[in-house]
Amino acid sequence: MAARSAEVKSYVLPDVKSKAAAVYARWGMSLSDAVNTFLIKSIEVGGLPFDMRPATGPVYNEATVLPIDPRFGSSVLPAEMDDEEGDLYDSLVR
Repeated sequence: MAARSAEVKSYVLPDVKSKAAAVYARWGMSLSDAVNTFLIKSIEVGGLPFDMRPATGPVYNEATVLPIDPRFGSSVLPAEMDDEEGDLYDSLVR
């Protein structure tokens, strides 16, 4: 593989850069690695390598995920959501 020596310069908001860096760091990638991957995938598919349409389904929100209870090995619903009759579910899907 040839050495990466071509430079791509881009200006982004500092907050966007730091949040993106944190996302890719979890994958063991630098921003440079991520941009290089984006460009390679763009070439492979002949355009943007992802769908630009707005999400119609639920979006993952880390703040709303129930923590795992180590006693059970899974999330446990809070008592106010424990509804054996199903009324809570019915009110959510209306």
